Amino acid sequence: MELIINTPEEMFELWKKMAKDHKTILLKWDLWAGKTLFTKGFAKWLEIDENSVQSPTYTYLNSYDNKLLHIDMYRLENENEVWEKWINDQISQYDYITIERPKFIELLDIYEYTVVNIEKKWETRIVRIENQQ
Repeated sequence: MELIINTPEEMFELWKKMAKDHKTILLKWDLWAGKTLFTKGFAKWLEIDENSVQSPTYTYLNSYDNKLLHIDMYRLENENEVWEKWINDQISQYDYITIERPKFIELLDIYEYTVVNIEKKWETRIVRIENQQ
């Protein structure tokens, strides 16, 4: 599926709608394309205060109300860090997960997920969504 998103509000609403049908989402796109905004919409659907959602780029992962796990794998340099950061242990404790800039997916205990690619074109975003099993 491919969508054109023109405003941050449209992005937020799309992710809010997606959350009901997609429990694990891999977010692949450029800087400043809306990864954290995506997770804010996802959180809103789960009745989590979206203002509490922060980028986990430096912390690797953030948990929200024991409902949503938000991971950023950008800074992982090798597969050993998946184990050192306890990422798999955290994944097994959550029903809803968003993973920004995923790496080493084959090491994670996730079996069904949705891949979201966003291409930034000036102020517009081209969103491509595909399910994986």
